[in-house]
Amino acid sequence: MKTKIINNLFELWKQLGSQGGFLYTTKQYNYVMPNNNSWPNKVFELESSPVNFKYLRHKLENGSLPNSISLLENEELEAQLLQHHFSLRSIVKGMFLDIQEKDKPIHDFSSIERVDNELKAREFANIASNSFGYEVLSSTISSSINSSQIKLFIGKHKSNYVSCGLILLDKNGISGLHMIGTISEYRGLGLGKIMTNKLLFEAYENKSNKVVLVASESGERIYSKLGFKSDGVLKSYVLK
Repeated sequence: MKTKIINNLFELWKQLGSQGGFLYTTKQYNYVMPNNNSWPNKVFELESSPVNFKYLRHKLENGSLPNSISLLENEELEAQLLQHHFSLRSIVKGMFLDIQEKDKPIHDFSSIERVDNELKAREFANIASNSFGYEVLSSTISSSINSSQIKLFIGKHKSNYVSCGLILLDKNGISGLHMIGTISEYRGLGLGKIMTNKLLFEAYENKSNKVVLVASESGERIYSKLGFKSDGVLKSYVLK
């Protein structure tokens, strides 16, 4: 299951990159590189073929590639990265949930709106940038407004847009929950849970029987309470 979890995230990056014009593919790896080193700025899918690590390092050093390599835990590849002076930057957990129609969330989602225009795309980008602490461009978001596989949402508290989230239906019929965030001053009000339940509702609408996501250590505790189980980790490496 862990491979399917991480592949859902990689498919999201590829969809965003393809729609936004910043996806690049090679025989050794793929990468997405939007403007300003903004999200998602990643090298990924190194597992598909042998990698020339010296050349890879050179490309990162001269700025031709993003300085962030993401991969499903892999002892051989990780040993090679360490040998070539890369360092481990972060680890997130892969998680999954088996869903059935009888468990479909029942909730008033009137505070949640679909991102279906440029104005709402800007709101999503602003919320995400504030929530996660890295730049998300509105152009990256707006390019996916009409996607058949990606749905984006923003949530209101009173008259302000303060939460965001998106769902990707991948080629395996699995729904992935991504970019669930709330502006810092509005945390603790249950808005993230409302957004999560909205995305779970959309997963049922997608007729998926599995939902996946990646989570930090603190996020893992939250999603475990919703029934998600951990399987595998995604590691990110950078040049020292």
